[in-house]
Amino acid sequence: MGRPDRPLDPADRSPRLGGLEPARRRGHGRRPDPPEPIAVLHDWHAWWAGTQDGRLSTLVDYPDVLRAWHRALWQAHLTTDFAQPEHDLTPYPVVVVHRLYALTDAAVDNLLGYVRQGGTLVCGFQSGVADEDDRVRPGGMDARLRELFGIRTLHEWWPLEAGETVPCEGFHGSLWSEELGADGTADETVRYKGGELDGLPAILRKGRAWYLSTLPEPEALRDLLARITSGAGVRPVLDGLPEQVEAVRRGELLFVLNHGREPVTVEVPGTHHDLLTGEALTDRVTLGRYGVAVLRP
Repeated sequence: MGRPDRPLDPADRSPRLGGLEPARRRGHGRRPDPPEPIAVLHDWHAWWAGTQDGRLSTLVDYPDVLRAWHRALWQAHLTTDFAQPEHDLTPYPVVVVHRLYALTDAAVDNLLGYVRQGGTLVCGFQSGVADEDDRVRPGGMDARLRELFGIRTLHEWWPLEAGETVPCEGFHGSLWSEELGADGTADETVRYKGGELDGLPAILRKGRAWYLSTLPEPEALRDLLARITSGAGVRPVLDGLPEQVEAVRRGELLFVLNHGREPVTVEVPGTHHDLLTGEALTDRVTLGRYGVAVLRP
């Protein structure tokens, strides 16, 4: 929980959660929680490899790209876990690889197996470029990943300048672009529109595997991820959530957090008991500035 761009200050948050500890002592919320439906992959070695001298672009920063992807998911009201690329990913309907420059053979095999078993994989640019020793793989991307995404050849990387964007069908990309040659097996292609890369693939989908060769602008990335996750059967915890409101389930408890400065009313179907205020609520809850409700059916 928590906004990706402005974590809640514990001192600001604690008075509002003060009523939760007695509820825990009464036994609420102690059941082990299932994983969130989406795993965002994170790897310290990939972070390290992507920051070495001579890297492909000084503007492509691991934390910034990770934050952009996580923010898009958060703004789509989708809850996520972080996972390591070699761990068991089968519990997750959707796995997001924001930018993992270095991937071990075991990690690549794990991603391939995940898709073969029916998982939906969304992968950003500069992933699988090198191995764990920072040796660049032939062709600029692991050959197994190229086949997975329907890429015949990665001809050339096209880093973008600060503030530069590249037009694509339906959105503009930033930070990065690539001259890709598709192998004809993709089920869906979104193309670059205009400029040197006109008509070439910007986004490819082959089965349940997606590849993004640029970073779409924030609203476009949010909408694309919402579409992909919905197709995989993943939806927000509550429908129709207002902006700045987050809803997360932990066992039988539903946490509803207002990250905004203005009061907001959230539709929560059914009857619930707010463990913080002791109130019984039906079909909706009103949250004040940075307000929190912890609801039990």
